[in-house]
Amino acid sequence: QHLDITRLTPEQLRFVAERNGDTGLAAHLQGPPDALAGWLQGRQLIDLLRAHPVRAGAADWLGVLKRLQPRLYSIASSPRAEPDTVHLTVSVVRYRFDGELRGGLCSTFLADRAGDTEVPLFVQPAPHFRPPADPTAPLIMIGPGTGIAPFRGFLQERQATGASGRNWLFFGEQHAATDFYYRDELAALQRQGVLHRLDTAFSRDQTDKLYVQHRIAEHGATLWAWLQDGAHLRICGDASRMAKDVDAALRQVAQTHGGLGPDAATAYLAQLARDQRYQRDVY
Repeated sequence: QHLDITRLTPEQLRFVAERNGDTGLAAHLQGPPDALAGWLQGRQLIDLLRAHPVRAGAADWLGVLKRLQPRLYSIASSPRAEPDTVHLTVSVVRYRFDGELRGGLCSTFLADRAGDTEVPLFVQPAPHFRPPADPTAPLIMIGPGTGIAPFRGFLQERQATGASGRNWLFFGEQHAATDFYYRDELAALQRQGVLHRLDTAFSRDQTDKLYVQHRIAEHGATLWAWLQDGAHLRICGDASRMAKDVDAALRQVAQTHGGLGPDAATAYLAQLARDQRYQRDVY
């Protein structure tokens, strides 16, 4: 309930290495940071202790175990459509390490064990990330993976308020057959005229990997036309790669279809951000 006994940290590795005496463990700590991070990836504390047992008292462990950290999930619903509930989009982390089944701490708790248990939560406002204040403004949403979560809420909000602005969603995942989140809902929103365009990119459904940035480039002329009509851009999802790749694709659209040079394209997106037309919720 209070401490994280799964995630393996360099401090815990040092704690075990000092008590076990294995020089190989100490070598990991002395190597390049990237190599250490790669070695820690996927390992949990129990995996380390099974391979390198140690004797230590509870008080000693309390000094190296980290407190459980809150998990932040985008709200995947609008209070206008779901006034008494909050919806989340959770990708459950499950994998095997040396043949042993392992899982993400919070995601597997929510999926397998939460039941009717009371779970402490809090709302962290994101005043910078919301649908356009102007109900007539077009909205372009780019949300691969669980990044689709807030955009489900945005679409519910736009529908509930009768916003007349056009809505365009880019969504991507690995396989359409298993990873097309909210497929039926999105299809219904298209039939109802709420979702005007939906472009998907399922990276593993063909030989060459296909991502949302490729769809952006493919439909660059239309996207640029939407921007010239006052469209707002919203991006949600992975910060390490996706957000950078999408930003680069948007700059290329500005160059290819807007006739801007590289510096001018960068300045254009920066101005959109200052005008609150380009907003990101990335993690």
